Amino acid sequence: MIRSKALALLVCSWSLCAHAQSADSPGERSEAAVAESALAAFRRHDYAAALVQFQRAAVILPSPLVDLYLARSRVALGQLVQAAEDYRGVVASAVPGTRSAAIASARDELAQLRPRIPSIELALGDAEQHARNLRLILDGRLVGHGAPVAVDPGHHEIVASDADGEQQRLSFEIAEGESKTVAVTWLSGGGHVAKKQEQVAGASSARRTWGVVALTVGATGLGIGTVTGIAALSRYSAAEAHCPASRCTEGTPYVEDQSAFHTLRTISAAGYAVGAAGIGAWLGLLLTTPATPSEHPKVSPWTPVVGVGSAGARYVF
Repeated sequence: MIRSKALALLVCSWSLCAHAQSADSPGERSEAAVAESALAAFRRHDYAAALVQFQRAAVILPSPLVDLYLARSRVALGQLVQAAEDYRGVVASAVPGTRSAAIASARDELAQLRPRIPSIELALGDAEQHARNLRLILDGRLVGHGAPVAVDPGHHEIVASDADGEQQRLSFEIAEGESKTVAVTWLSGGGHVAKKQEQVAGASSARRTWGVVALTVGATGLGIGTVTGIAALSRYSAAEAHCPASRCTEGTPYVEDQSAFHTLRTISAAGYAVGAAGIGAWLGLLLTTPATPSEHPKVSPWTPVVGVGSAGARYVF
């Protein structure tokens, strides 16, 4: 009954204000239409639509009654933390010496809402508390630790990070009126980040694999360059033998030898280029691959072997 009277009062007051403003600005949208739309959505329990409309109404014609229904819409949607803020805003708007039904309702409903708001407390270990650039992000907002934090009921996510980046991600559910303590501990006893160890180990393994691939490609390129280079020199010598002092004997295969020489020389140069790139990539990966915290840096077991007319790699077990 009280809410029905409040709704009627809200529509009436908005209609009068809209009528007064329409005389000055006839092109503006009627505030009464916004109020009626918000109230209609609230009556049919479409609280999401009601919240949007009441937010618009609070901008057009702010009043304690509008903020009261804004808070009620949030409560119906489970947005208890923001609803409490709206209720406190209504209570704070009270003018000394005056009485307002909306403010009285807000005060009573806030008292009923407080026990329903859940809270969590983030508990950090000693090592985590001294981490550099510690950041705790709860649902996208920065929070502290060691003190209760009010949250809405439902699903939440915590992301802990330090100077080295994200270290831990936790998800949890919490119900109305519930209080939880969430332990955020990612540092090991030795002061190294366990997750970081796994990341470094995985990165080192991948880089070593690519190093083996680069070494194999480089050795193959050097082998092809060496073999085709020797063949090109052989063809060049044959061409020179057929044409001493730049005089070619009739019927000699000078043209064929010359063409083969140019072709083999091109292939040899390409092979050496690929080989040099592969060996360079292998050396780069070898020198920049980080060692995992649990082991000492090790020299790669792969050793390139290049000889006259051959190239390859030797693996030391």
